[in-house]
Amino acid sequence: MGLRTFLAIDLPATLQSAIGQNIRTVKREFPGLAWSKPENLHINLKFLGETTEIQVDRIRQAVEPAISHVSPFVIECKGFGAFPDNRSPRVLWIGLGGALDSLVTLAGCVGRAVVPLGFPQEDRPFRPHLTVARVKRDHREVGRVLGTLGVFTDPFACGQFPVERIALFKSDLRPTGPIYTKLWDLSLNA
Repeated sequence: MGLRTFLAIDLPATLQSAIGQNIRTVKREFPGLAWSKPENLHINLKFLGETTEIQVDRIRQAVEPAISHVSPFVIECKGFGAFPDNRSPRVLWIGLGGALDSLVTLAGCVGRAVVPLGFPQEDRPFRPHLTVARVKRDHREVGRVLGTLGVFTDPFACGQFPVERIALFKSDLRPTGPIYTKLWDLSLNA
């Protein structure tokens, strides 16, 4: 059986903790949502899905030269949003600011690098965000309450961090939530 993998930016533990603190009030209001554990928070660059053990090294060999021209940059975490929209959310996320052009460039480099390995190019544009919860039911009611609480207009900021590395993670899905394990990481061009 293969691995379920994705390429992402790992967040510093201090930022994961700060985000956990900032969303505590919202979490209390919505205990029924599927909340991400703070230690699992990351910026997903490319979901790969089923991956063989042999592909793990090939992905590294393809991605390393593809990101060699991308310099480290700084990203800021701030504010809530939802997919597909705030009225009927299915995914609750924290927005990103800072060097978003660099982040979009990095995601594009990573995505193009793995196409020759059999991983298809995304058919939708990259939308930088941090997923913090999934809404399983009562989408409109959740959107209404989030709006009433002012969650989408609260400009809270969780902090900023330097993006200096990307990683390949494997995801083991469990009834208690996914467990992410870093398989390797690579430095951006310093």
